[in-house]
Amino acid sequence: MNTAAARPRLFWLWAMLIVIAGAALRLYDLGGPSLWVDEVYTVTLVRASPGDMLVMVRDLGNQAPLYYLLLHAYPHDSDFALRSFSALLGVVGIAGMMWVVARLYRSSWLALGAGALLALNPYHIWLSRTARVYALAFVLALIASYAFLRLLAGARRRTHWVVFVLASMSGYVTHYFAAALAFAQYLVFGFLLRRKRALFRRWIGAQALAVIPLLLWIVYMLQAETVAAGLGWIRKPGLADLLLTLSAMTLGTGDTIPLLAVPGLITALVGLGAGLVYAARHYRAEPDLWYWFWVVVGTLALVFAVSLVVRPLYVDRYFVIILPALIVLMLRGWTWLAGPRRPYLAAAAIALVCLSGAAITLDVFRAGDHYKEDWRGVAEYVAADFQPGDGVLAGDPAEVIAFKRYFPQAELPPYAWYDADDPLAISPFAEPVTRVWVLTRTTADEGAHQNEIALARASAGPVPEKYTPPWVQARRDRVLAEKQFNGLAVFLVDTHEEAEQLATAE
Repeated sequence: MNTAAARPRLFWLWAMLIVIAGAALRLYDLGGPSLWVDEVYTVTLVRASPGDMLVMVRDLGNQAPLYYLLLHAYPHDSDFALRSFSALLGVVGIAGMMWVVARLYRSSWLALGAGALLALNPYHIWLSRTARVYALAFVLALIASYAFLRLLAGARRRTHWVVFVLASMSGYVTHYFAAALAFAQYLVFGFLLRRKRALFRRWIGAQALAVIPLLLWIVYMLQAETVAAGLGWIRKPGLADLLLTLSAMTLGTGDTIPLLAVPGLITALVGLGAGLVYAARHYRAEPDLWYWFWVVVGTLALVFAVSLVVRPLYVDRYFVIILPALIVLMLRGWTWLAGPRRPYLAAAAIALVCLSGAAITLDVFRAGDHYKEDWRGVAEYVAADFQPGDGVLAGDPAEVIAFKRYFPQAELPPYAWYDADDPLAISPFAEPVTRVWVLTRTTADEGAHQNEIALARASAGPVPEKYTPPWVQARRDRVLAEKQFNGLAVFLVDTHEEAEQLATAE
């Protein structure tokens, strides 16, 4: 993609404004929302010693260790501090995206477009505001892809090889989906092997070095007596999920697409589709686009097939490593459709998608949907009517930890959680409890496409039956109060008659 053009006179001003806008959206009210359960796992891990942390990450089974090791060395005492590591990496990703596009395609205005598309991308904003691995995975995927494309273009300096190996190595022990980049690179060589045979041999050697830490980690994992994969909640995808994933990654929409997003979404998907077609038609002349093509198509196809045949792995946020490719392909598609005589059409497409992303993000902030699981609100609600003899019942220990983090009283009341094999049974309380506060997460309906923002909004009135745990349903006539919060619901159940029984065994 050769779109070389003179650098705009105000390039650095625009670049700075883009970075500032991206930083503002990632840092706004960052410490306001309480941690949701996945972030509770993060804070539990980083508070442990490095040795204990590695054991805990290993036993989780679905995590790689690098992000947690880095976060362990970063200040993480408050909710804001814990999340700021990802938020700052998100800002680094914006600056890096502009730098990579400017270096690869020698176009300042394309670099600005790429930076703006990422800065105002709701999907990247939400992941950058979460104390999880995804912002780091994006940065490492961007660096590894840049180094690979420089090597593919013939700039095979030692620096490029070192950067490629280190970024790939770090990516593999950050998120397992980073391996999809190597899969895409292998597919590129499959079409260009005659021209790139010597490079292919060196690439094999580089990947052999890059995978060493991952192999050592796998050996370490195999030493565990039991490993909980932690993926049982993921459902099998359908063909519609492919479109919904692209919708989520371009404009942050879930299974319900707001009317506000429709023009921007159509524009984004048209640009992406055109970019994919252009890359397939010009793969020999522009192998860089062919690589971006396979990063998107190869990754989605591979994960989709594995999810259907082996076990479900299809979750939108896991695909963060393909986001650089989506942005580049959208830009290529728009410039191709606009042609050299109508560049303003491509600029208009960029502006429309950026404005749509900004509007969707600001609407989420306005509605308070960035409060994904309002544990602070739940804890304050329980504390306001808490009495001696009360207990807390949650779905699992992580939910108890989340509640305890925001419960204003010094001591946590007696607690229990549901039996994993029997939703009507619970673990015993440490002492008799005459009232039980039941905490439950109001996740999306079974079968709905996974979303990255609010799970279920707070609402007045009774909690919908679909969010009511079976243990509460069996005691419906003894429910004293119930209330729904963002992502959570609370029930107060009278247990005077069974207090002694609950303290021994259900």
